[in-house]
Amino acid sequence: MTTTITGARVFDGERLTEHTAVRVADGRIAAVGDDTLLRPGDEHVDARGATLLPGLIDAHVHLLPGALRQALTFGVTTVLDMFSKPGTVRDALAEAARPDAADVRSSSVGATAPGGHPSMMYAPFPYVTGPRDAERFVADRVAEGAAHLKVLYDDGTGGPMPMPSLDVPTIAALAEAAHRAGLLVVAHVSTARGAVDLLPAGVDVLAHAPFDALAGPQVDAVAAAGVAVVTTLSVADGFPDGAVLPLLTEPDLLTRLGPAWRAVVERQGRRWLPPHLPDFAVAKDNVRLLHEAGVTLLAGTDAPNPGTVHGASLHRELGHLVAAGLSPAAALTAATAGPAEVFGLPDRGRIRPGLRADLVLAAGRPDEDIAQAQRLVAVWKQGVRADLDAYVGSAAEQDGLAALRAQTEKVVAAVRSLLPAVEVRRAEDDELLGHVRRSGPLWEPVTVFHAALAEPAEREEAEDVVRRDGLACLADPWWVEEEPGRWTEARIQEAHPDRVRVRWADPLVAQPAHGQWIDPRAVRLRRHRP
Repeated sequence: MTTTITGARVFDGERLTEHTAVRVADGRIAAVGDDTLLRPGDEHVDARGATLLPGLIDAHVHLLPGALRQALTFGVTTVLDMFSKPGTVRDALAEAARPDAADVRSSSVGATAPGGHPSMMYAPFPYVTGPRDAERFVADRVAEGAAHLKVLYDDGTGGPMPMPSLDVPTIAALAEAAHRAGLLVVAHVSTARGAVDLLPAGVDVLAHAPFDALAGPQVDAVAAAGVAVVTTLSVADGFPDGAVLPLLTEPDLLTRLGPAWRAVVERQGRRWLPPHLPDFAVAKDNVRLLHEAGVTLLAGTDAPNPGTVHGASLHRELGHLVAAGLSPAAALTAATAGPAEVFGLPDRGRIRPGLRADLVLAAGRPDEDIAQAQRLVAVWKQGVRADLDAYVGSAAEQDGLAALRAQTEKVVAAVRSLLPAVEVRRAEDDELLGHVRRSGPLWEPVTVFHAALAEPAEREEAEDVVRRDGLACLADPWWVEEEPGRWTEARIQEAHPDRVRVRWADPLVAQPAHGQWIDPRAVRLRRHRP
């Protein structure tokens, strides 16, 4: 099937052109010109009032099952994965062959120190203990299908807790081995010092704009080194100033997000947040300074971090870049031609004859008003028009939601293990009433099975809540989420740290006479209906 798109404004990945038409055949852009390209028998798309863009590229994601199909429905035709387990990568590479899924390039497992970031989410996986491990580590990643190498240089200085980190000589050895294998090296950093530390090590890309302020000489050093920076300003969307996460305020994205993912993002907005949030304005200012210094910036989301969703959040990232001082056209380049050039993907990222027909048609003028990039009219991957409604409600969506839930529970469990709970007992008979556990500088009161009783507070106040409500609340109705988004009312019959016996409130639900046991570590329980 040959498709000809006419009447469009054509943004070629760097600038608006004089062209008004693109002809697509055999998955490639056959010609770019004016409306005379249209031939009898062509599938004709009248694009008057819309702008044709290269397919968008998210330069920083972490894979979930079905993520490639979700990304495509938002116009993201290529994703660059920056740390996933080999089985997930293998499944994604197979999925990418489908016409209804985005293409993918992955690092597979990233190089980090034993116990280093991101062990909480992904352990177990192979670690790097020193320069002598570099050759084998890189070879193993190539065997897993890696197209670039991810290295992590983060001792927790820019985050909530200290952690082990690779040192600079080890990263230099990894970079040398990766370059010999033909791989680009992407370095995770979170601080200005970390970014500058790695410049002599030979890394090619810095993942994340630092969360502390870059000084003038540091900006100059990054620019002089010629490295690119993946901005990931969308991480801020998981830490809102108000009660609603920003993704839920974008009507053109919500229409394609679907009820299940909307519910996930809503729950993420209700999770506990530290009383003192990072100053994300600093990261945005760093992006402005790097852009003014001529550093190549690449749009990446770090999805599926809290508040971010594959595909949808790249549009939020474009908005963040414009807010940081980039023009709308420059922001679009950071999500098209820029990552294609940096990551060695010469067949995409631009609208030129001979390149892949990965295309996005957006209503309006997104090169002038970046929000209009969200107004998707059509998306093509290798010349095949995508069904933008196919992902929502699909088995792929359910698989992705289940995987995200498992990852989240793993992180929560890991954090809890680092912040052990303190038992609160009744003075008269030593009966266990519940616990208080560290929550940043405060203490959170929880039941015997670690369900939250109230917001974090000073330790004495939290212990008073446990003494007052720890057992009394067990007589109240509770709500159990056995499946994502489906909450069922129940009464607690018996409670232990590792098991809870409940009876469902609905008399029509089949259940044993004495109720049933559930694992409070595997499901969520709430005192109030979510």
